[in-house]
Amino acid sequence: MALVRLRRAAQITLPTEIRRAARLKEGDYLEAELTEAGILLRPVSVDRREPTPEQEAEILAVVDEERKTYAAERRR
Repeated sequence: MALVRLRRAAQITLPTEIRRAARLKEGDYLEAELTEAGILLRPVSVDRREPTPEQEAEILAVVDEERKTYAAERRR
């Protein structure tokens, strides 16, 4: 089992042995799911096309909302 530290802006670094075993490279996407056993990270394949303006706006709105939630939680 590897110990991972949560860093600024809620970032984590996966240990080298896990990245190698999962064949992960910089830029790969992981899906995060909260399970009864804990947090599950699963590699996912994402289409490498540029998002449409509508998709980009939706993504930015979700990111903005998550940042606001995270900031509010840190202030408590």
